[in-house]
Amino acid sequence: MQKNLTLKIVLILVLVALAAFILWKFGLNYGLDLKGGTSLIYEIDAHGLDDSDKKDLAQRMITVLRRRVDPARVQGIEWWPQGNTRFEIKMPLASAESRQKREAYEQAEAQLLAKNVRPARILRYLDKPAEERTQFFKELALDDRNRLSILETLSQTYDERKALKSKRDELFTQIETSEERITSAGLDLDQVNQKRNDWAGLSEQALEESLKELTDANDTLELLKQYSKTYTEWSTVAEEYLEKDTQYKEARAAIDKLNISEDQLNYCLELEPKEKERSEQIEKLKTDFPDRIKEIDNVIAVFDEYREFQGRLDDPKDMQRMLKGAGILDYRILPTRGHPEVNMDQMNGYLERLQEKGPGYASDTSYIWCEIEGIEDITEWKAADREKRPSITGTFGGKFYVLASNQTNEVMLHGADAKDWKLEKAFQTTDRMGRRAIGFLLDDRGGMKFANVTGKNIDRPLCILLDGIAISAPNIEDRIYKQGVITGIFSQTEVEDMVNKLNAGSLPARLIEQPISVNTIGPSIGANNRDQGIIAGLIGLVAVIVCMLIYYILAGSIADVALLMNILFVLAIMAGLQAKFTLPGIAGIILTIGMSVDANVLVFERIREEQLRGSSLRIAIANGYKRAFRTILDSNVTTFFVAWILSGGKPFLKEGWISSEEIKGFAIVLMLGIISSMFTALFVTRVVFDFLLSRRLIKDHLMMLRLIH
Repeated sequence: MQKNLTLKIVLILVLVALAAFILWKFGLNYGLDLKGGTSLIYEIDAHGLDDSDKKDLAQRMITVLRRRVDPARVQGIEWWPQGNTRFEIKMPLASAESRQKREAYEQAEAQLLAKNVRPARILRYLDKPAEERTQFFKELALDDRNRLSILETLSQTYDERKALKSKRDELFTQIETSEERITSAGLDLDQVNQKRNDWAGLSEQALEESLKELTDANDTLELLKQYSKTYTEWSTVAEEYLEKDTQYKEARAAIDKLNISEDQLNYCLELEPKEKERSEQIEKLKTDFPDRIKEIDNVIAVFDEYREFQGRLDDPKDMQRMLKGAGILDYRILPTRGHPEVNMDQMNGYLERLQEKGPGYASDTSYIWCEIEGIEDITEWKAADREKRPSITGTFGGKFYVLASNQTNEVMLHGADAKDWKLEKAFQTTDRMGRRAIGFLLDDRGGMKFANVTGKNIDRPLCILLDGIAISAPNIEDRIYKQGVITGIFSQTEVEDMVNKLNAGSLPARLIEQPISVNTIGPSIGANNRDQGIIAGLIGLVAVIVCMLIYYILAGSIADVALLMNILFVLAIMAGLQAKFTLPGIAGIILTIGMSVDANVLVFERIREEQLRGSSLRIAIANGYKRAFRTILDSNVTTFFVAWILSGGKPFLKEGWISSEEIKGFAIVLMLGIISSMFTALFVTRVVFDFLLSRRLIKDHLMMLRLIH
C-alpha cells in the first residue's frame, strides 16, 4: 500500500513538473482576438452550380488558394471553411513597429520610382514642336548628360526616320502615278516591273538602249526613264529608312535606361546585405542613375531596417491582392529558337530587358515572361525532346522564366466571364506506347478554343500556366478538341502532381474578389481582451478557492490544490499542442474551474454522509469517492460529448464540420478541462487524503461547515 502510494505521489510530481516546463518552454498560442489580427470572410460565386459541384467547394478552394498564398505554411494564416460556399481567413497582425517600417520603406521606394519616365509620354513629345520638345527633354534629363544624350539620340533618329518615311511615301506615290501612265500608254506593266531592278544602276546610255527594247516612241521612252529613276531613288530611300528604323528602335529601347524597374530594385534589395553581389548591384544602380544616388541610399537604408520585420503578408491588402484571380488555368504558345515565325533579334531584345529590368518591365502585348515553377533542370525547358527548337528562357533574381506568347491565336486565357471555358477534369492515363500520361477534358467552349490554338500551332510547345506560373510545356502533335493527352517520360509522382495541379485550376466556380467581411482587431484591443479575460478568470478562481477553503476547510484546501493543478495541466496541454487560446478559451477555463470543484463537492458531501452514519474516516473517504464516481462520470461524459460536437465532431485540433475557431477554442479547452479535472479531482485529491491518513495527520473526523441540512 505504501509503495503504491509513493509511486502515485511521484507520478503526480512528475506530471506537475512536466506541465510547468512545457508551459514555460512553449507558451500559449494566442488567437487573433487576444493578440490582434484580421479576419476576412470570402464568398464563392456558385451561381448555376448543382449540389454535387458545391460539395466541399470551400475546402477545395482553400487548397488552391493556400498553394498560392502560403505554400510552405509559414505565414501563420488560418483557413476555416464555413459551409460549402464560404470560408474565413485569419491573418496575424503585424506589429506597430513593422507597419511603421513598411510605410517608411514604401514612401522611400515611391520617391525613388517617381523619377521614372513613362515611355509613352516621351514618344508623345516626339511630335511636338522642336523648341517644346527640347525643353521637355532638358527637364527630363535632370542635368544628366547621359540621360540627355539618350533623349537627343531618340529625337534625332525619330526626325530622320520621319523624314525618310515621308520621302519614301512621296516617291511611292510618284511610282503609282507613273505606273498608271505606263498602263494608259499601252505598255505591259508586269514586263516593266520585271526589268526595273535591272535598270537600277545603269548609265544613261545603257538605260536608254535597254528601254528601247520595250518602245521606240519618244514620249513613252521618257516616261520609262523617269519611272526608272524614281524607282531607283525610292529603293535607295527605302533601304535608308529600314536602316534608320532599326536605329530608332534601338534608341527607343534605350529609354529603359532612364527607369529603375520594381523587379530590378527588389532583386537588389532582397540580396543579403553582406553579399558581394548586392554591393555590386547597388553600385551599378548609382552609376546608371547618378541623379538618384540620394534616393537609392535612402531606400536601401530604410529597407534594411524593415528587412527583419518583412513578411510576405504584412497587410490584409496584400492578402486581398494575392487572392485576385487565384486558381486560374491558362495556355500560351512558346516561341522557340529556329522556328521560321520567330525573330531571334527580337527575342534577344526580350532577353536583354529581362536581365536588366526584370520580367514585368520586359513583357509587352506581344510576349510575356512567365516564371517556371520549382525548376531543377533548366535544360528540361530549353530542350526537352525539342533539341533543335529550345524554348527561350532567362533568369532574373535567382528565378527562371520562359518567354510565352501574348498574341491572338497563340493564347487561351480566362476572361472576366467565369463561364468563359473550363477544364472539366484531369486524370491519369497511358499513351499509345503504354507509358504514363496525363489526360484532360475540356468543356464544349474550351474544346472549340483549344482546337483553334492547337490547330494553328502544330509542332510547337504549349505552356500550361496555373496562376501565371508555368508548370509544363508539352509539344502539340495534332489538333486537339475537348479531350487530349500530355505525353512524355513521367514518373508516377510526376503524373499525380500534374493531375493535382491541373485539377486545382478546374474548380467550377470563382472567388468573389472582394471579401464580404473584413474585421481587424488591433493589438491593443487584443491585449485588452486578454487582460480583462485573465482578470475575470482570476476573480472567479479566487472566489472559488475562498469559498471551498471556508466551507470545507481542510478538504476544501485539498480541492483548491487540485483546482490549480487542473488549470496548469490544461494550459500545458494547449501550449504543447500549440492550440489557439482564444477569448472563448478563457471562458472555457473559467467554466472548468467550476466543474473541477463540482466533482469534489459531490465527493465531500458523500464523505459527510458516511461520517454521519458513523463510519470511520478512512471508510468514509473510500465510500465517498466510490459512490460519487458514477455521478461524476455521467455528468462529465455528457458534457464532454457536447463539447466534442461543438469542436466539429472530429478529433479536436483538426478541421471539423462547421465550427468556427472561437467555438472550437471554447470546446477544446472544455474537453481538456473535463479530462484533467477527472484526474485531479478524483485521483490527485484521493492520493492526498491517503497520504494524510497514512501519516495520521487526519484521524477521526473531517471538519466541514453545514449551512443546509
